[in-house]
Amino acid sequence: MRGLGTRSGLITVIVTGIVAFGLLAAFLVVEWTTRPVVNPLQPTADGSINPSKRPIVVGTTSGAMGDLTVTIDGTDVSDRVAGARDGIVVQAPNLTEGTHTMAVSYSASNLFSRGASAEWTFTVDRKAPPLKVNVPLGDGVNTRDVRFAGTTQPGSIVQVTWGGGSVAVKADASTGSWSTQGTLPEGRTAVTFTSTDEAGNSTTRKRNLVVDTEMPTLALAGEKKLIKLTTTAAPVIYGKVGGDKPRDLIFGAKINGQQIPVLRGRDAMGGKTATSDSQAASDGNGPTLTIKGNRFALAPGKLAEGKNVVSVWVRDPGGNVARQEFTSFVDTSSEFGTQQLMEGAVGADVDQLQERLGEIGLWKGGSTGKYDAKTVAAVKKYQRKYKLKQNGKVDARTLRAIVGKITIDLSSYSLTLERNGKVVKKYSVAIGQPQYPTPTGTFKIVTKQKNPTWIPPDSPWAEGLGEIPPGPGNPLGTRWIGTSAPAVGIHGTYADYSIGTAASHGCLRMHIPEVEELFEMVSVGMPVEIKP
Repeated sequence: MRGLGTRSGLITVIVTGIVAFGLLAAFLVVEWTTRPVVNPLQPTADGSINPSKRPIVVGTTSGAMGDLTVTIDGTDVSDRVAGARDGIVVQAPNLTEGTHTMAVSYSASNLFSRGASAEWTFTVDRKAPPLKVNVPLGDGVNTRDVRFAGTTQPGSIVQVTWGGGSVAVKADASTGSWSTQGTLPEGRTAVTFTSTDEAGNSTTRKRNLVVDTEMPTLALAGEKKLIKLTTTAAPVIYGKVGGDKPRDLIFGAKINGQQIPVLRGRDAMGGKTATSDSQAASDGNGPTLTIKGNRFALAPGKLAEGKNVVSVWVRDPGGNVARQEFTSFVDTSSEFGTQQLMEGAVGADVDQLQERLGEIGLWKGGSTGKYDAKTVAAVKKYQRKYKLKQNGKVDARTLRAIVGKITIDLSSYSLTLERNGKVVKKYSVAIGQPQYPTPTGTFKIVTKQKNPTWIPPDSPWAEGLGEIPPGPGNPLGTRWIGTSAPAVGIHGTYADYSIGTAASHGCLRMHIPEVEELFEMVSVGMPVEIKP
């Protein structure tokens, strides 16, 4: 019995020791976890805050504190302190912009430490962060899984919200770039973007996005009639669309890979004709669009002489594009300079192009009147020589260079013909009298006539005069080169003595042999610049 009692006593002692040890350990854990600390939480040391939006929060002990002192820039603000679990909250909304120093100290009855203190700096920042939303680029997307991206202040949090959803992402700490993705419903959705920086400042942007995952339909009508154009180089393309309302579509076309200015369906509703402020890529004429129901008529502008590949397209709000393509061969002009040219063109205008190329040593042999591979190669050589885009086509810039320009200097009574960037020839002219001055500005040649009939202009000085047929008494001589300046042209005169003086009623007079020479070197469409 004594042995059993001894064993029970031993067990009692051991259990008591274990309990005591456990209590001691628990006490030490509590003392450790409640030891006094000073830990800047909002903002962190060297961090930023807008104190009018967020309070200053400092981590301390969860136990009792005594002799608490809080200072900002040496000023005691302890009376602005409120308690919080494991910390204190300081309200200081009137702090000025810039860097500040904060200090916190207090005492505590703790086994490990009798108090704590710390000092650190932070920055007051009241400036809202910049926020750009670069993706999506437009107002529509063709997928429900939409990527959002942009830039903001480095380290800021960007939140994207819409009806029924929200995503957030932290911007790159170095560049400020951000990117995230969300799933939006079909149709139009209001999306809000909010960037919040470390200091609590925020910037909001709003956009309305259209999610359209269905492709529009496009059908052309009568394109077979456009395969060969002999009477006009400015076709009208007819067709109909489906899948979307025409007013919501964007209409466009590419001619030989070059985009013409686009047109909006909503601008062509209600019987209106939509036009573009920009010039067409093909020849300088703006395109037009008309819509009736779901049918449309698109005039893309003038096509170049030769083989043209025309691609018509429509784009819906989501960016889905439907296309139709056809080939159109154009042969409408016989005078070089009035139309652009490309491979496949035939006729007298091609003859004249080849002759021009021959004049500068880029074409050998007689002219063929066919814009073939040999002509393409010669045009490329011309473009390379004069630093133009080497596409083998007589496009707008190449045509201007080959055709050249006329410059008239009224002060020196001179007319200069330029081509390929060089002066071809300079002539003397007569200009308008002081009471009938020659207008100044930039014009172009609009007509050429051999042996013209003189028709009296609608002007007081010509009142009572009748038409004068071709011949020695004709005031226009043997050639008339009409310009876009009203009633003003370049022509010959039998009054040779007037050349070099201000003697005309606004026109430019030339010696008859010289105007006949000039007539063969100029073409309709050539620029005419008249300087004072």
